[in-house]
Amino acid sequence: MKKLIVILILALFFIAGCSSVKYTQESLDKLANCLVEKDVKEYGAFWCPNCAKQQKMFGSSYDILKDTVYVECDARGENPQSQLCLDKNVQKYPDWEFSDGTRLIGVQDPSILAEKAGCEIPLEE
Repeated sequence: MKKLIVILILALFFIAGCSSVKYTQESLDKLANCLVEKDVKEYGAFWCPNCAKQQKMFGSSYDILKDTVYVECDARGENPQSQLCLDKNVQKYPDWEFSDGTRLIGVQDPSILAEKAGCEIPLEE
């Protein structure tokens, strides 16, 4: 029974990996610039593993986000805005806030961020 469960789990990971959407660096740059234009905010902390995972999803396009979209919540981090994070009641990272005031908590696929912000992201399958 244990072997069957392990095989099923491995099969699910394989299927998920094969059907994953690929983003070009150009499409991620366009998304990052759109998130800046739409005044989206990502609240996080320098030590947060999920924030690092989110950053990795954007690759070098994250450079576009780090000075305008990203808000450092830990007072020990670079350019911290701890009071803003307290005012916004940020409790988990990353915490994405959109111009309409809605939020998404946790690591988000770029396509989800694009849809929520009203941005277009060309996909490569």
